[in-house]
Amino acid sequence: MATMLTNLVLSPENLNSIRDAVQQKFYEVEDFERFVRVMRVKDTTPIALIGELEDVGLDGAGCDPEYTTADIANSQKRWEFGDWSIALKICYEALEGTIAEYSFKTGTAIGDLTDTDFMAIYTLALERAMKRMIWRFGWFGDKAADTVANGGVLKNGTDTKLFSVCDGLFKRIFTQVTANSAQYTAIAANSQTSYAAQKSAILASGVATSLFDTILMDADSRLFADGGSVLMMTKGLADALAHDIRVTYKDNLPFERIFDGFEVAEYAGVRVARVSIWDNIIKTYENDGTKYNKPYRAVFANPENLLVGTNAESLISDLDIWFDKKERRNYIYATGKIDANLLDETLFHAAY
Repeated sequence: MATMLTNLVLSPENLNSIRDAVQQKFYEVEDFERFVRVMRVKDTTPIALIGELEDVGLDGAGCDPEYTTADIANSQKRWEFGDWSIALKICYEALEGTIAEYSFKTGTAIGDLTDTDFMAIYTLALERAMKRMIWRFGWFGDKAADTVANGGVLKNGTDTKLFSVCDGLFKRIFTQVTANSAQYTAIAANSQTSYAAQKSAILASGVATSLFDTILMDADSRLFADGGSVLMMTKGLADALAHDIRVTYKDNLPFERIFDGFEVAEYAGVRVARVSIWDNIIKTYENDGTKYNKPYRAVFANPENLLVGTNAESLISDLDIWFDKKERRNYIYATGKIDANLLDETLFHAAY
């Protein structure tokens, strides 16, 4: 049986308790709900949008005017939830010979890991993994997800079920941009054929600032009228912008942390947010071994227009943890439903 804590061997020279282990600096997971609008809804519930009345006012006046109709823009789509689940089992034998033994119960109860130091640490790690899971589904989900070898963008060997729960916001954005290219600004660095070439291209003098000026010039004017709009981007792109401003224009673009995991700055009067977890997911999964898939991305939108739905009180379900006395195993289970949508497909601008 495989050992879960292979490197933390039980011996007098090592730690006296699993709680004495220093947890590494974990990758910080940004607060998901700062970047989207989370809604509690039922599956197939419609998302209805009432828009502007078409233009009115024609040349001419006088008696017997010609009466016409004026339509009001409207649209409707529906939530299509995908199911996700986490089902894990742990046998105490997988921890024997490691410092986790210090937290074992004694006698017949030795196999029951509930209410132990080990389970406390394990569930904390699982909760962090669940937060990353919601980012993965909500932004990078793709019902047709596949590996590079099969024509997709996922690193070969990736379990596609990690992404196929629902179509995430990037999939929705890419689809809309195909239908309306006016909502898109190309980032040439993404098309380079190696990691080094991608980075070199985005860091070239004047590239990042020119790119952002283009985004702001081409974006729908409604995004500027809306005080809640944010220009969200990968950390790599935000760092390139800050670097270009510092090197080319001898100025600074200071990022300020206003909430845990939410770093913002201001560029040309527009709030800019650095979304580091996008980089983490792209580098981990959207990687063909030579280059990354669209490592530099930006989305200019009001988070209220970026919808993520669930049928529960929250996106992260409570963990069901129990010990099976017959099998002498510990089980952890969680499940939920999720979908992502754009409230108004026309009200964003993307660059990638």
